[in-house]
Amino acid sequence: MKESRYAFYPGCSLKTAAGYKESIQFVARRLGIELVELPDWNCCGATVAFSINEMEALAMAARVMAIAESEGFDQLVTPCNACYSTLRKAQKIIEEEGITQQINQALQEDGKSYSGKIKVRHIIEVFARDIEKEELTSVITHPFPELPVAPYYGCQLTRPWGDLDHPENPTIMDGILEASGCEVVDFTAKTYCCGAAQMVANKEACLPLVKAILTDAKRKGAKAISTICPLCQFNLDSVQEDLGESIPVVYFTQLMGLAMGGSPKEVGIGKVITPADAVLQAAKGVR
Repeated sequence: MKESRYAFYPGCSLKTAAGYKESIQFVARRLGIELVELPDWNCCGATVAFSINEMEALAMAARVMAIAESEGFDQLVTPCNACYSTLRKAQKIIEEEGITQQINQALQEDGKSYSGKIKVRHIIEVFARDIEKEELTSVITHPFPELPVAPYYGCQLTRPWGDLDHPENPTIMDGILEASGCEVVDFTAKTYCCGAAQMVANKEACLPLVKAILTDAKRKGAKAISTICPLCQFNLDSVQEDLGESIPVVYFTQLMGLAMGGSPKEVGIGKVITPADAVLQAAKGVR
């Protein structure tokens, strides 16, 4: 293992995400990883704040990273694609425009200071890159190869950066699911946009986007979809009745947790909207 202790930024949506927090904590414990939640953290601003006032948006994101730095960390981990993208975007803008001093003037009122040395990472990168495959497979006690799973990445994990995985055809989640004993289904829509926050204001415009993702996954033989972002999970899960669809959308950490012997309650699998019967049946079959 490369590292075992990380600053953890949950983001605004984690507490209401359908079992994501529980499953992350369960998997981290099984892997010997300590995720230290930042004290007094604030919203990163997401994409909306940048369209209103860029300097304020940058300061919001910088404050989160400044807290991690002040706590003595050099790596900041988040489970949300939007948070991950927003924090990295803020870092890049602050560095390229040379406005660290201006940002710190804004943070000074709160007693914070940002140096730009913190590395922002997605939780999936920690589980996939900082844990050796042998370490992961050693705690997999209940694999369920009879469950075909389509890994849905969303559009913000690998784009625009392209340094974590292939921008159009990422496989980082595929490796984790395979190591956990799942059958991975490769499908074209794995990086399609689900509509993100537009689902709230423009639901009708987003429904075709979600329909395309769900339909492609099912057409390729998937019995469940695995995702890595609270908003992606909610969008794919919450509108299935409107679309006449029914395929469980769970977090990759929930599948990992079940494969590690965790109960449905321990990994929050019962909190999804679309019944996860296929997942639970496959997991039950190996218990």
